[in-house]
Amino acid sequence: MKRFVQYIIIIVILVVVFSSCRKVVTDKFPDYPQKITVNSIAKAGEPLLVNVSLTGNINDSTLAFVDDANVLLYINGNLAETLSYEGDGYYVSTVVANENDSLECVVAYKGDTARGRCVVPQKEIPVGFEYIESAGVDDESGEVLQGLVTTIRKQGNLRKYYEIKIYTVEGKLDDQGYFAGVFLMDITDPIIKNEGLPLPLFSNELAEGEQFSVNLKFFPSIHGWANGKFMYRPILVRFRAVDENYYKFTRMHYLYTEGRYSDGILDNPVMFNVYSNVENGLGVFAAYTEYTDTIYPPNVWQR
Repeated sequence: MKRFVQYIIIIVILVVVFSSCRKVVTDKFPDYPQKITVNSIAKAGEPLLVNVSLTGNINDSTLAFVDDANVLLYINGNLAETLSYEGDGYYVSTVVANENDSLECVVAYKGDTARGRCVVPQKEIPVGFEYIESAGVDDESGEVLQGLVTTIRKQGNLRKYYEIKIYTVEGKLDDQGYFAGVFLMDITDPIIKNEGLPLPLFSNELAEGEQFSVNLKFFPSIHGWANGKFMYRPILVRFRAVDENYYKFTRMHYLYTEGRYSDGILDNPVMFNVYSNVENGLGVFAAYTEYTDTIYPPNVWQR
């Protein structure tokens, strides 16, 4: 979680710097007015970790972390706690966020006050997961792709947002084995394609009926060959119900990264402003809930 928050901070600073450039680049840059930056992704059932820093200029080599801010957490309109400072700009709570809680984080620093608001989504358990041992063939490598079909309840006309993270388990589950993310390939699912981005992040906008399904294809994690068959590692699935802030930030983060790191030959660099929902400041204050499950392929390998 801390690494993800650090990533958000760096992106916000880069966006501020580059979006303010409108003239020929020189070796002298005007000072950009400093703003409070507040970043936190709340996970239901866990304490909040909030990072507070100040926006910087292009000549700055380090982040300006704030270690003396007053960081207040409100839950459902009531003051729940004043967060304690942990170091490197991080403030941590002792209370946890629960599903359906309305959260507000208020950061006061040197006469300025920034605030972010979000609602923790209700935890959702999919109707089921279906593992597909042969879901297609990658055109470039010729490797057979695995697939995972996730079926989700529609829940009326409410707009919902989801993210599916798929990992392979490198070792036994009971000894906290190493988890490695898989590479999504051959994205043909209509709900994912409707999002316009190659991310396992989507809404229920196209869903019809009482339930709908999303099909993700990925490279298998093959341990070896035994008894005339490939042996696969177990698959860990993290199914997240995310709020709209998480959804918008993740999309814009992807676009920003792709635009900034384009090669400039076949693709022209394009700058996208990263989504922010912090009033009188910058950053993202979002939330999600998570359901995890482990899928065991028919030819599973266990150490």
